[in-house]
Amino acid sequence: MKDDWTPGCDVKADVPDDQKGRQYDVFEEVVLMSRYLQKHGILSKINEQVRFARKRFGRYEVIDFVVVLIGYVVSGEPTLLAFYERLAPWASPFMALFGRDRLPHRSTLSRFLAAQDQPTVEALRTLFQKDLIARSPFPSPFGLLGRTGRQWVVIDVDGTRQAARQRALPQTDTLPAPHRRFDQVCAPGYHGRKRGEVVRTRTVVLQTHTHQLLGTFGGPGNRDYRGELRRAIGVIISYAMHLGLSPASLLVRLDGLYGVRLPSSTCSRLS
Repeated sequence: MKDDWTPGCDVKADVPDDQKGRQYDVFEEVVLMSRYLQKHGILSKINEQVRFARKRFGRYEVIDFVVVLIGYVVSGEPTLLAFYERLAPWASPFMALFGRDRLPHRSTLSRFLAAQDQPTVEALRTLFQKDLIARSPFPSPFGLLGRTGRQWVVIDVDGTRQAARQRALPQTDTLPAPHRRFDQVCAPGYHGRKRGEVVRTRTVVLQTHTHQLLGTFGGPGNRDYRGELRRAIGVIISYAMHLGLSPASLLVRLDGLYGVRLPSSTCSRLS
């Protein structure tokens, strides 16, 4: 059978009868995103500019894992296992959208993410930030108008801390030392009223009016959230300079993590 993905869209796909009507089963947003990435040469830039070498890397490149993560985010699935199960019927066409021919197994993806180093992450981050600044789909950054007619562009910097619970493990002389997977992404830290033993801190920078994601930073434990706030301010300044906006016209909204006293000195760079 033939089924339209989106009303008014010419893209069509073969959808099994038992899957008809299930939202995002055919990942129509991934089709649009793949065409956008190919049109603007971002896929080729990832292949040429982002390098990550490790032993037994196999036949996969960084772009293979980036493609899987893009599909995972767009699908809205809560876990990678659920995402792979829904992707299984059309794994080959999905990878072909990005010019690849083989879907990495989820265990291969897990090992890749565990071995990932910070320079590779920063290279990907820089590439996507440059594309965001260089090409805006909106005629203007929009904003809020005050009583005096002055325009304000609101940037939302949201710092959050998520706690994770861990069950007690037996520790005796006859058993090996316990190993927890959370040790790679979480660490002991302040968790406030949240129940848990380890935490992870994340900072997200969002242009409020256009919903453009300007950046995201995170790490285990309490992390250096002051340093992440400084990095967020740097991204905001670069965004404003490219659009010809005065830093004085930016209104930075801080949530949760930073309290009331810390941001005053850090955000002084905008004044």
